[in-house]
Amino acid sequence: MLKIQNNEFEIKYTEINIRQRMYQSESYITLMINTEFYPSLVEDNVISGSIDIKLDIKDIKSLDDLNGKTYKGDIGNVTISVNNNGVWENESCDNFKIKLNKKEDKFLSFELETKNSELKTKGRIVSLYTTSTSNEELSKNFDLKDFHNIPTVKEIGNSKIYKYYIK
Repeated sequence: MLKIQNNEFEIKYTEINIRQRMYQSESYITLMINTEFYPSLVEDNVISGSIDIKLDIKDIKSLDDLNGKTYKGDIGNVTISVNNNGVWENESCDNFKIKLNKKEDKFLSFELETKNSELKTKGRIVSLYTTSTSNEELSKNFDLKDFHNIPTVKEIGNSKIYKYYIK
């Protein structure tokens, strides 16, 4: 279920990617959730678009740690992009509430509330990526049991980005 300014839209898909990084010797996880919705007629305008959520979390060591967590306040960013008859409009907010309900297999159900929107759905977890220098270093900070052992590696400048896909 998706509501934007009290108008309901049908969800096309929801995809979740996870980024792990170290900052001042602490592990941080960023959930990056992208939801697209189908075009719908609202007051003689064709409306479609997407919602992008970036949620920064500390002290998460595995995907199972996400179950039943609620976060509220200045915890990341939500961007709502709406195509209104061919003209893109964007709204961004840093203060929102998200409840992560339950991880089942490759899916995580959640509920999002912002000032102008509500989203209740489940998304497919796709990957975890990191710049940790080794699999051993990453394993100390995040349990990789839900991911394939062999990552894809991409070099950007002097950094290597390791991307692990969910099993």
